[in-house]
Amino acid sequence: MTRYATMFLFLAFLAVPVMARAGEADDLQRQIDYLKQTTTDLERQDDQKSVASDIMMMRAWLDNGWTLRSQEKYDEVRIILDRCEAQANMVRQRLTAAKLSAQAAVKEDEVKRARGQLSRTKKALENAKIQKARLEGKV
Repeated sequence: MTRYATMFLFLAFLAVPVMARAGEADDLQRQIDYLKQTTTDLERQDDQKSVASDIMMMRAWLDNGWTLRSQEKYDEVRIILDRCEAQANMVRQRLTAAKLSAQAAVKEDEVKRARGQLSRTKKALENAKIQKARLEGKV
């Protein structure tokens, strides 16, 4: 091998980690952007505002992750991204629970109204029986 070929291989070897790091930064940026879009979607789904504080916390974490990415602290960014994924899953579960709770409250109101109607109907039936007995006794 010639001297230039050896030097070229050495420089190529040094350049590979730099290129890998640049690709890693781009991947982390895509993940951060994806999670920012996810938070926007989750916020749009939160019509009852039951998880607003969790979404706000997630946005703060993503902003912190973006700052750490620009500082090339990729391991810390990955930790934040994992935390944000877990937070997004928890928010989804809390949204589902809040929607089911609201549906249950509506059903409970319907049951209360039906029970009230049944009670009034029973009372009217009893009054009708009493009035019938009076009328039969008088006739």
